[in-house]
Amino acid sequence: MGYPVPEIGFDAAEHARNKVLRANQLQDIILQQYIDTYQDFWGVTDPPTGSRYTTEQMQQVINAIPQSVAIDMLQDSRAFADFVNSAYPGTLNAKYSTSAFNYTLHNGNTIVIGALRDVWKAPEPEAQSDSQDAP
Repeated sequence: MGYPVPEIGFDAAEHARNKVLRANQLQDIILQQYIDTYQDFWGVTDPPTGSRYTTEQMQQVINAIPQSVAIDMLQDSRAFADFVNSAYPGTLNAKYSTSAFNYTLHNGNTIVIGALRDVWKAPEPEAQSDSQDAP
């Protein structure tokens, strides 16, 4: 039968701690899911190495999506980044607040993809020095 186990009373601090931990987990999940989706959509990585898509390929991808849907997706992404920046200030790197490629909207209904933004380009390799160390 065993010994009786004492009951533990209500511990407000423990409940509060659990709620804060869950809120922090939610924040981490939201940020990571947004970043993963952003990187997948634009074909970029962090640290930046360029995009797996050329400008022409990205244009083809955008053209394959009904333009009204693509425009809505771009607007929703921007609005979501604004929400994250408002709800969790300082947690989302600024480069995720705009598209990885420049683009323009022609006649209000056609997306034209431009160059990859500098922040997503691969860093230039450091120049090698021609001098040799003296013995």
